[in-house]
Amino acid sequence: MILLPNSFYPPPQTDSNSWDGYCTDCYILGKYQQELLSAGYFNIAINVLMESILQLPDSKQAVDFLEKMLSHAPEYYAIDDQTQPILLYRTPDICYNALSFFIDELAKALRACHQRVLIFDNESSSFFSLNSFVECHFKAIIGIQTYSFPSILINNTRINLSNFITCPQFNICLDHPITIKPILENASNNYYLLLHDRNYISFVKKHFTNIKECVYFPPAGTLPQTPHCLWTQKNFDITFIGSFSDYRKTLSYIWRQERFYRHLASRYISTLCHNPDFPAETAFQQTLKYYGINLCNEDFLNLFNMLEAVPSCILFYFREKIIRTLLDANIEIHVYGDSWRNAPFAEHRNLIRHNTLPFQETFYVMQHSKISLNIMSWHKDGLTERILNGMLCQSAVLSDTSTRLEEEFVDGKDILLFRLSQISSLPIRIKKLLADPEQLQEIAENGYKKALGKHLWTHRAMQLLDIIDANAAI
Repeated sequence: MILLPNSFYPPPQTDSNSWDGYCTDCYILGKYQQELLSAGYFNIAINVLMESILQLPDSKQAVDFLEKMLSHAPEYYAIDDQTQPILLYRTPDICYNALSFFIDELAKALRACHQRVLIFDNESSSFFSLNSFVECHFKAIIGIQTYSFPSILINNTRINLSNFITCPQFNICLDHPITIKPILENASNNYYLLLHDRNYISFVKKHFTNIKECVYFPPAGTLPQTPHCLWTQKNFDITFIGSFSDYRKTLSYIWRQERFYRHLASRYISTLCHNPDFPAETAFQQTLKYYGINLCNEDFLNLFNMLEAVPSCILFYFREKIIRTLLDANIEIHVYGDSWRNAPFAEHRNLIRHNTLPFQETFYVMQHSKISLNIMSWHKDGLTERILNGMLCQSAVLSDTSTRLEEEFVDGKDILLFRLSQISSLPIRIKKLLADPEQLQEIAENGYKKALGKHLWTHRAMQLLDIIDANAAI
């Protein structure tokens, strides 16, 4: 049976099954009226519905609904769009192919929920293949980290083709929303943001009131395809999948800016370093307050965006500090990718450098790791896929904390959490854990069970379908 948005069609005071059945018949007649006309059955179907109307207490409402279905009024598409496929955008291969992997996992999970899915590949498909979707109806368009849905230039004006495809558009953003500021400012009235950090949701709702809705939606974890290895077969004590970036180069760039921005950035950096639990926007607001600067919303966003490099700089400062602290405490760490050749401690005896890995191969590394280190990209109220993937690989996950992590997991039971202000205490804790394999294995198993029970892509697919259905009924 077709589920109807009650806001469009409140049922009359009668048996709801009779009204729902009538509405379903009207929708089917509207959808297949041309086929019924061609086969000569349309008038028969109309006569049957007219007899049904006589059984309903509000014949005027019933006739009005039938007319809307036959004329394909907006109320018709409010129902019909829910029967259409979901269109997924696969972005070009960045982040070691992680985003394409996420789209493919989401597609599989949606199909497992009996949802039809189409995938448009931004890199390999042409504009003309996307053009065939224009004026089509979909249940939703979904992209992950999509800085711009497919667009073309016409007379030096960038035209977003998604504006010509009728359906809600969902962008799963994995960074701070300020990184897609131009997209948010020019978003259509059907644009939704799915964010993995609740601070980001508050930020968007405050500063980008044109966005239709923001919803908490963290990426999911993926079960490895290879069998789990025994704990005794885990030959890596600690692994870190993230890359290295030299924060000193960013500092050098900042110091070359105009005096006003240089002084503002300097205070911003100091605020973040001394308050590492602050979200970036909170630290920036504190910086403006220190200088007595009051800005309108537009100027605040412009300036915050201009100093976007500051949180990234501090992130890599703390990343380097964490790794260096562990190495100097004689703790061996395995890292991956060419970027680590540029680390000032690249030749440290305890830093084991490996080649760059495609995203899919990181699961094997985590499976063979006793501890999988995660360092948040300054998400102070978020949950990321690297944490969940480590758990699903039955590795004990060690991460700097966030409000969301503290709510979702229990430090020392199914995860290992630390604060950036307490890095110096990490080596002692890690050495104790590595010396107690039974406790470490128990933490890994508990994390695995927690992630398996509620953080797979199948769970996210069901949540996503609920989000789409809920917003379709508004």
